[in-house]
Amino acid sequence: MTGGTTRRPWYEDYFGGEFWAVAEHEYTAERTGREAEYLASVLGLNAPGRRVLDLGCGTGRHAIALAARGFQVTGLDVSEWALARAADSARAADVEARFVHCDLLRTRPLPVPMSDAAICVQSFGLGSDAEQLRLLRELRRRLVPGGLLILDHSSVLAIVRHYAPEATFQTDGLRADFHRSFRTVSGRSVGSVVVSRGGEAEERDADEPAVLRDDVRLYQPAEVRDLLERAGFEVERVDADFTAGAQAGIETRYAQFLARNPGSGHARASIDAYRPELSASPEGRLDLRWTPDEIEFVRPAVNLAFRVAQQEDFADIAREYAVTDPYSGTRAAPVLSAHFGCDLTPDMVTAGAGITGLLQSLAVLAQPGPVLYQAGGHPDLPRRAELAGARVYVSEPRPDALLEEVASRRPALVLLDRPTIAGELADPAFVRALCEEAAAWAATVVVDEAYATYGGPSVSCVPLVARHENLVVLRSMSKGYCCGGLRIGFALAGTELTARLREAAPELSANSAGLAVALRLLGQGDVFGPLRSRIAAVKPLVAGALRGAGLHVDEGAGCLPWVTAPAGEAARKAISGRSLIVKDLPGLYGEGMLKIALPLCEERLRAFRALFDLPDVP
Repeated sequence: MTGGTTRRPWYEDYFGGEFWAVAEHEYTAERTGREAEYLASVLGLNAPGRRVLDLGCGTGRHAIALAARGFQVTGLDVSEWALARAADSARAADVEARFVHCDLLRTRPLPVPMSDAAICVQSFGLGSDAEQLRLLRELRRRLVPGGLLILDHSSVLAIVRHYAPEATFQTDGLRADFHRSFRTVSGRSVGSVVVSRGGEAEERDADEPAVLRDDVRLYQPAEVRDLLERAGFEVERVDADFTAGAQAGIETRYAQFLARNPGSGHARASIDAYRPELSASPEGRLDLRWTPDEIEFVRPAVNLAFRVAQQEDFADIAREYAVTDPYSGTRAAPVLSAHFGCDLTPDMVTAGAGITGLLQSLAVLAQPGPVLYQAGGHPDLPRRAELAGARVYVSEPRPDALLEEVASRRPALVLLDRPTIAGELADPAFVRALCEEAAAWAATVVVDEAYATYGGPSVSCVPLVARHENLVVLRSMSKGYCCGGLRIGFALAGTELTARLREAAPELSANSAGLAVALRLLGQGDVFGPLRSRIAAVKPLVAGALRGAGLHVDEGAGCLPWVTAPAGEAARKAISGRSLIVKDLPGLYGEGMLKIALPLCEERLRAFRALFDLPDVP
């Protein structure tokens, strides 16, 4: 059995000495100087720094010109021949520039440091659309937030007006015969260039001509914009023929896209908050980032659920491989219907590996985007959608602002967290209005109710899914139940939307043992009465103490085990000065927000009282 051979991309052999012998007559010193002047000006005005990547740098004509103007340039190219000439030219010009041999379309990650900007001039379209998209996504990972890309491309709209299948270029000692055809369906120009050297005809015949085969994708400007946006860039403007501010038209031969890496906050996964270096509690400080003590008030219900499961032979349940009920709808629908007081059929229920797993499936459903969510919302779905190429927009937290954004952005999916970080529960009238506005643009609305469990079934939007075909409601067994380790979450929606979700959701992702315990917990109805009573007793005390320390506290809904406050400098000092640790959410709601979990058990509450010099009440 013989091993397979790896097919070499055409461009590996194309950009050598023979190509550049022809190209140098097109890329004259005058043209290079004009282009470099444009690039330096745009970078100087728009890039956040002076570290620049030159993608497909060739012989370094732009890299060297930028380095001479004080930019720190790293050039990348697939041609070792061209890179050697670039290095020689840099030494001759007495400038510092780094050159890296790299196939941009087949190297991950790119072997370059984080940079402030990148340029790509006459080097786009060598691979497939998928390869170009992967390159743009990889490039965005190497640009700092706010980093700038200047992407130049040859517009097919101008090229096809003068496209000739056969052409010849000839000068002293050099002849190039072009043979090409434009493939309308693929948008590619495929052919060859035959390069002959020698002055007289007999001399040319004596030398073996070089045959350079090419296969270039020629894009319309709209197609380039689409690739940039799918890669997560924000296109700020398009210039024509290396003239800043010149509008690109049908006759524009060279179009330069100025695209920005937005560096959005939703790029960080929510699980990052639990990294050891972030989640560890410094000794001697009261950690109020979460409420681990809430289990004391729901433990009887949790223990009962486990005891019932064990009595029903828990081992057999755990071994069950429910291939006839892969999304758990048949087992879960009756329990969920009773819990929420509405009729849910099996084909309206999708169980997954917690809400996190379901959010990932919904990110697939959101393609090709865009996705819209409110500031402060759970970041995992937007993050996953963005990584897959969808544009993501963040709305102000005001309900009317979200409705306006739906009309202007026309998203594929709208994510609504209820309750919000500020403690706002779902308003059914607003959710109905949002579903109606989103339906006008064929958008799906996802209401994440992970934290709504504290309020019991009565505060849920689940009863609305039967009336709004574009609504998905997510429910968790983590918050309040303290059973995140079960890894069970539920997505509830109309039958058609559930069918679409199941196309993206993995089958059998809800483990049978965890599902059994979750259903026995839900079967007990609203188990949070004792927890809500404790919250009602503790929240006024905590809010009062924080207000006394100078914080402007918002208690939010009375059933939720946290309060919030604007995160100004004085508030942060008041917190740190009392040996407290809280969730600090910079940039949220303007100056930022502090989310402060309630100390619910007696031990933590005594520690809180001591920090604020409050009397200890037996």
